Amino acid sequence: MRRLYVVSTAKLKASSPQKRKRKSHMKKSIFALALVSAPAFAQNATPGIIAIQGSDTLAGFMSDIIVNSGLEEQMVYQGGGSGKGEAALIAGLQGIAPMSRKIKPEALATAEKAGIQITEHTIGLDGVGLFVNTANKLKQLNLAQVVDIYTCKTTNWSQIGGDNAAIVVYRRDDVSGTTDTFKTLTGLKEFGPCVTILKETSDIAVATSTEAHSIAYAGLSAGRPENHALSLAKTSADKYYAPTPTNIRSFNYPLSRTLYVYEAAGAYSKKDAEVQLLGNIIDRSFADPILVDNEFYTVD
Repeated sequence: MRRLYVVSTAKLKASSPQKRKRKSHMKKSIFALALVSAPAFAQNATPGIIAIQGSDTLAGFMSDIIVNSGLEEQMVYQGGGSGKGEAALIAGLQGIAPMSRKIKPEALATAEKAGIQITEHTIGLDGVGLFVNTANKLKQLNLAQVVDIYTCKTTNWSQIGGDNAAIVVYRRDDVSGTTDTFKTLTGLKEFGPCVTILKETSDIAVATSTEAHSIAYAGLSAGRPENHALSLAKTSADKYYAPTPTNIRSFNYPLSRTLYVYEAAGAYSKKDAEVQLLGNIIDRSFADPILVDNEFYTVD
């Protein structure tokens, strides 16, 4: 049987660090509200409304590009995590799936058996940030220390050079591509019982901005004036790298990652609005300004 997996690759293109730092917290709040309301809206909408599931990290980008494409009356972005987008794609429920990780081999196998051809498009770069409150004096960790925190072996900041305070540990849920990336890149096998699950990137932003002794991972769009992302090293003997544009582009920052959109063809026939949206997502001249405005790095 022929392989039905096609990959679209592209060269990396530099984006301005100044643009990268630009944030619109009001816009992020609107996107967070949209994600909460979207499922109910999609269920109660008139027939023909397309509900797209996929990466929560890419929610802002997807919301913006839907509006800029003039498709907000025809589709809604639900987010929910890369796992949900992957499942909907291979089940023939939607024609595109934005994801913050690669599609899994078993998902490709399922799609192939169903006659669905999956094409991968690389659309940008991002980093998974490990966020703490600005009141936390700690500036860096190595990956072994990160794993010890998330397996609950390290439970007090004083054990790793911080204040004498219990560590309040948060994580994204299991359908999140960010969780999958975090576990893969840190080598973490299972989370410990001290870790609290938060559903969305915006929840991580709020938690680390308001809880002085918290720590949580998320896409870099979770950055706020009240939190900061730690510098990371692969081992205690290695150099520590902050999640800067240069360090992410070189993949020196240990939690650098690639962002994707996957499309379905073959047995699945994309709707007209999906075709238009996908065309705009992979049109660099159309999508790149939106990608940069949402604090990601572009591909050419």
